[in-house]
Amino acid sequence: MLSWMVAVLTGILSAHLAQRLCFPYFWKDVLYLMKVIRYGVRLEIYKKTSKVVTIVDRFVQQAQRFPEKPLVVFEGVTYSYGEIEARSNRVARVFQDAVKKGDTVALLMSNEPDFISVWFGFVKLGCAVAFLNTNIRSRSLLHCFNCCGAKLLVVGADLLDTLGDILPSLQEDNITVWCMNRGPSHPGVHSLLDQLEIATEEPIPAERRAVSCLKTPTLYIFTSGTTGKCKSFVHLCLTPTVCSPVFQETLLTLMNGFGVVSLV
Repeated sequence: MLSWMVAVLTGILSAHLAQRLCFPYFWKDVLYLMKVIRYGVRLEIYKKTSKVVTIVDRFVQQAQRFPEKPLVVFEGVTYSYGEIEARSNRVARVFQDAVKKGDTVALLMSNEPDFISVWFGFVKLGCAVAFLNTNIRSRSLLHCFNCCGAKLLVVGADLLDTLGDILPSLQEDNITVWCMNRGPSHPGVHSLLDQLEIATEEPIPAERRAVSCLKTPTLYIFTSGTTGKCKSFVHLCLTPTVCSPVFQETLLTLMNGFGVVSLV
């Protein structure tokens, strides 16, 4: 009996040492896999029993709970959850009659707080948003519009001149162009900041943005087109749900806002 127990303990110790030497991350991988399985099971149960909660729904909840909590620090200025929430409500109010639920809107903006405000504002109207790569020009931009079917474009003031040679084509395709500036600039380009100043901060009813399927497209993100035409990657409502467990840190973002990694 004693020899049998010694043999068993020796086998266990040998297996443990072999695992530590050959597979040092085995138990960490097992724990991570268990976590993934647990989230997967919860997600399947959630899909069958609960309504879809999008990233904007979660943002609105956080803004109501912690309106003074910092959300973005940009060029030395801190913007709180409440401020971004109010700003996005203004955006939604400006465009509430210009777009309908299910439409796609294109966004061509550099990193700035209004990038988030405009994005969330359109999502509150039930729109999908196409993030255009700020490094592409001319026909590549037109190709992106054809891919996502956007009928409205919001462009940052610093990027308006990059549209010079394709503005006529956009207007021919009945694509409305809005710029984050004040006063008239280019013919046929509307000033968004002027409208935001007079818009109300009253929230849009949540029913406007409600979705019933986790596979509803919510974002279009485009590649830079280094190996051909720009290709779009469609994000679904499922994506924020899957990524939500990591939203517990303060992050320093050095990348462009239109990319996948910076959004996550």
